[in-house]
Amino acid sequence: MRPAVRSFLIAALLCAATQSFGQALIFKGGERWEVNDPFKMDTSVPPKPVNDPKKGTISSLKGTVVRTINSGGTDIESTRKLTEVVSIIWPTVDKLTEAQLFVSRGEPSKALDSIEPIIKFFDAFKKTPGSLWLKASMVKLDALDRLENDAVIGAFLDNLEKNDDGSSPELANKIKLARLMQRARRGEHDTVISEATDLITKMDDPDVLARLHIVKGGSLLATKKYEAAMNTYLRVPVFYGAQAEHLPKAMLGAARSFRGMDSPATKEQRLEEISNRYLRDLIATFPVSKEAEEAKKLLPKEDRLAAEADAGKIKDAAVIPDATAKPDAPKADNANNNDANK
Repeated sequence: MRPAVRSFLIAALLCAATQSFGQALIFKGGERWEVNDPFKMDTSVPPKPVNDPKKGTISSLKGTVVRTINSGGTDIESTRKLTEVVSIIWPTVDKLTEAQLFVSRGEPSKALDSIEPIIKFFDAFKKTPGSLWLKASMVKLDALDRLENDAVIGAFLDNLEKNDDGSSPELANKIKLARLMQRARRGEHDTVISEATDLITKMDDPDVLARLHIVKGGSLLATKKYEAAMNTYLRVPVFYGAQAEHLPKAMLGAARSFRGMDSPATKEQRLEEISNRYLRDLIATFPVSKEAEEAKKLLPKEDRLAAEADAGKIKDAAVIPDATAKPDAPKADNANNNDANK
């Protein structure tokens, strides 16, 4: 099984396992309240939130959570402030996953519709450990990035920066990343390469690192530093393969890099063939992604049809076949960074 695909499946299984546990708020002193999930709907028309009377109900507007318990045959209602919450246990919301899928399919407007309620709900405890606010905000940034509306992105980032009081290194790092993405769109590629290279050495968040490599790879590709771009893109599936939502961009970028490296002098390396292999894998493994559509435009018709057939087999069998061959792994960090800055 291909390493990137194996990581994708493991991540999916872990996500499914997480879903089996309920959501809870942990208060000062260690008290734990199970709470209802406002995003879980019943099958009525129109659907209504599923409400368990034994669990607490959160009101983001009031900044409180209310729970009713039965003591000696008497119902007693208790209210706690959300400001008292010290940590959150919350499985990934289906709508967040849905928004990520919309982004990957190139449907950013639908992604925004799905993600906005999540951002609004978690705004009351955006910096509390376990909150999905930051993750949802990054999905929104991805959607806005697909729309390529720098004015809207700038306004959203300005709002994020207002919430950055220095207490959340994760928030600060992701703001830096988003600003870097803006510079890449403006064509400031030398700056992007330099700053991304520096940030990569300072980060330990796999999601941020995967994104930084993709942004850096894009600027290297734009400046025709094809070999450095290839090595940068390939670090994503090799080292950050569990960040499955970033694999399509990395695979497409690597394929384009191999095409850029192809020349009469490198004919014996059969780089176009390697590029096509990545494109076929991309189409077969992530058939509904926007990058798969781009890959189809680059492949010869015969290869495209074969890749689409493979995608159908994978869907029918629900099994990812082993790759028959794969290109060399990317170079080590130092070699990669040296090549990138030449």
